[in-house]
Amino acid sequence: MRKILLVASCLLFVIGCADAWRITPDLAKELKEKQAAVKARPNDPDARFDLAITMAYTNNIPDGWNNLKKTVELDPNYKQNGLELYIKKVTENRNDWRLRFRLAFAYYFNDKKKDAIRELDNVILLEPGNVWAYGYIALIYGELGDIDLAMKYTQNGLKLDSNVAALHLLLSEGYYKKNNSWGGFLERVEALRLKALGY
Repeated sequence: MRKILLVASCLLFVIGCADAWRITPDLAKELKEKQAAVKARPNDPDARFDLAITMAYTNNIPDGWNNLKKTVELDPNYKQNGLELYIKKVTENRNDWRLRFRLAFAYYFNDKKKDAIRELDNVILLEPGNVWAYGYIALIYGELGDIDLAMKYTQNGLKLDSNVAALHLLLSEGYYKKNNSWGGFLERVEALRLKALGY
């Protein structure tokens, strides 16, 4: 057992020497702009939703979720209104992956999970290197009980960037649900290591 743990530790160290996921300057600028918009209009559900989704694809997942929930506190009708808004925006600009990401979350927010998956697949078509789209598709398939497909999407995302802590955590959950405790443990350790490094 000690040898196995030593080999696993060495493997995780070698994996850890690669560059971990980093936010691009373009996305960092977008995030600051969306945060400034919420600061200027804290009671605007559109600004909150817009910030929440930018946070979703810039590795600010808990803060993004909090802002998403805040939209319906500010406007109980925002779920439907937001969906209508982003259907209109995507219809007008079909090739904007950021708008499609927002539409996917608007569908998800309205419990239309298959529609959300479809839009996230469209994000991947428009932006093939978007690891976050893979992760959210995996998360939704997990919620729908399709663990094999959830794990497949997670693994595809990790092929693009093996240093995204959230994807390792998703894969860990998949392994645990498939009764593979060792695989789940290794993925969780990697997720924790990357998270401790700020990724």
